[in-house]
Amino acid sequence: MGSAAPYCRARADACTQGRSLMKRYIRMLGVCLAFGAMSMAHAEYPDHPVTLVVGFSAGGGSDLVARILAQTLSQKLHQSVIVENKPGAGGVLATRKLAREKPDGYTLLLGSAAAFVINPYIQKDIGYDPQHDFAPVSPVARFSYVLLGSKKLPMSTLAQVIAYAKAHPSKLNIGSAGVGSNTHLVAADFMARAGIRLTHVPYKGTAGALSDLIAGNIQLLFDSVPTILPQIKAGKVKAYGSTGETREAELPELPTIAQSGLQGFHASNWFAVFAPAGTSPAVVKRLNDAINASLSDPVLLQRFKASGNVALEGSPQDLARLVQTETASYRKLIESAGIHID
Repeated sequence: MGSAAPYCRARADACTQGRSLMKRYIRMLGVCLAFGAMSMAHAEYPDHPVTLVVGFSAGGGSDLVARILAQTLSQKLHQSVIVENKPGAGGVLATRKLAREKPDGYTLLLGSAAAFVINPYIQKDIGYDPQHDFAPVSPVARFSYVLLGSKKLPMSTLAQVIAYAKAHPSKLNIGSAGVGSNTHLVAADFMARAGIRLTHVPYKGTAGALSDLIAGNIQLLFDSVPTILPQIKAGKVKAYGSTGETREAELPELPTIAQSGLQGFHASNWFAVFAPAGTSPAVVKRLNDAINASLSDPVLLQRFKASGNVALEGSPQDLARLVQTETASYRKLIESAGIHID
């Protein structure tokens, strides 16, 4: 009996070790199966149409970019990308909607500086946190503005406009898409740098402002290159200078405002794709890869060029840095100009 005890203990220990190993194998198998299921789910994304929400009406600059991107992105993802317009409050309604969507990669937003770095600092209770409610996916495009003048203005150069404005403070008026809009902020920065005072006339979007400029009811307006190319080429308005760092490809004869004497003055806007916070990193990467592939497509690039947009490739981290950098600069401008919406 005494000699059998060690043998029994050895068998008991072996059984215990066996059960322990079996439990470890089962746990490892469970982890592998779960990882495999996740990988399969990510590999299959997207398995139904993706919606790209735009915070402005059909026919505008952001809508145009969204539809150009959606067409090529559908080919890269092998799945339909549907553009949905949800206008209101300068893009706030669409941005707020995205913050409440399921983070599965099937509802995205074509956002801009207005929604992410301007509106949060000029409006109260905006209903979302631009830093924490979204997952940056990819930059898409950048565009500049042009300072337009009424055909009724006698001044033919930017220097003449500035000289007249200095001699006659507040006599010239300048339209914008509304208080706190990109075009308002560009105008405010222009006045500060040029040392002039213009009378601000806010509109509900630049469409009405551009119509009044053409009619001669207002004298000046900053508007986006994609919007005003046809009017400039048709000779319906005067163009005093563009706000980019280099001349516009579609307006090679027009100098930049910096080249015309206001050194250091640059202004632009951008479009980028965002997803709800919590979206899987694998899904974000799949989208980023597909968007960057789209932005290298010759057909898309030609359509962007013709519309005054420049492709802006980059990673999710690049987009996050863009938002942070422009938040700081716009916040400073908003505070110095005292711009706010009650």
